[in-house]
Amino acid sequence: MPDVAQAADDTRQGLIDQVKSHQKASSGFQKTWHAYCDAHGDGVYDPARHKVQFLEEFLKTAATKNADVKGSKRKRKEVTCSGSGSAASRSRSRARRRRRHGKGRRRAHGRRHRRDRRRRDHRGRRRRKLRRKRRSESSGSSEVSDLPSRATAIKGAERAVAAAAEELERLKANPDVAVDEPALQQKQKEEMKVALQALQSEAEADVQAQVQEAKDKLAQEKVSRMIEAEEKLDQAIAERLKEAEDKLRQEAQGRIDEAQKQAQARLEEIMADAKPKIEASWADQIKDLEAKAKAARAAANAFTKKE
Repeated sequence: MPDVAQAADDTRQGLIDQVKSHQKASSGFQKTWHAYCDAHGDGVYDPARHKVQFLEEFLKTAATKNADVKGSKRKRKEVTCSGSGSAASRSRSRARRRRRHGKGRRRAHGRRHRRDRRRRDHRGRRRRKLRRKRRSESSGSSEVSDLPSRATAIKGAERAVAAAAEELERLKANPDVAVDEPALQQKQKEEMKVALQALQSEAEADVQAQVQEAKDKLAQEKVSRMIEAEEKLDQAIAERLKEAEDKLRQEAQGRIDEAQKQAQARLEEIMADAKPKIEASWADQIKDLEAKAKAARAAANAFTKKE
């Protein structure tokens, strides 16, 4: 018995590894697996959580689809090969027509040929780039968690509840039927556990996304508020500087006016004090001049009398 159980486990593990390796190798296989799980496996993408029968049926279905695709490709190739003779004859007729035409036509054809070749090269580069992009996407998507979507998990839970309700109704309708209640309860518990795990994982993902969105929004709001605060601070500083400059200008102008008034008053005071002195000095000088003039006249009179 242990050998049989070990063989069954090895078979199941081999099927699981086969499904995982095919998913990593081909994005189309991965899409087929997800679609099959959504349709028949309650949206559970992890192969380790499915039974051997489920995995075998999926691999048979995938092999059948692959064979159909290969057959269609082979048919298209045969059709292409069968039409190659007519293409060759057309190319020969075109060559004959080109030879009949002159050098100008050959040059024009050469230009068209080079242009078509550039276009083909461009299309080839685009196709290669697109293939590389798809490969990178497929390799990146293979590392994505095998958790089902929320809608699929809800549908799976609803199906499990409906199946349990049907089983309960059947038991109520046929109470005499012998039922393995522990096994049934265990099965229902496992189904509910799977559904609850899927819902829990989806809820955690939603919470993390909302938290990240809130963090990003707070960071953006913080940056915008900091910018707004800096602008307001610059504006307030400019206003204060302008007010201080106007105040200093007013104070300086007031001091200049006051100094001018004081200087004018001092000048008037000095002039008022100097005016009597100037007048007195002028009177003394006038008296001296009159005395000198009088002495000169007396000397002149005396001189005239002597003669």
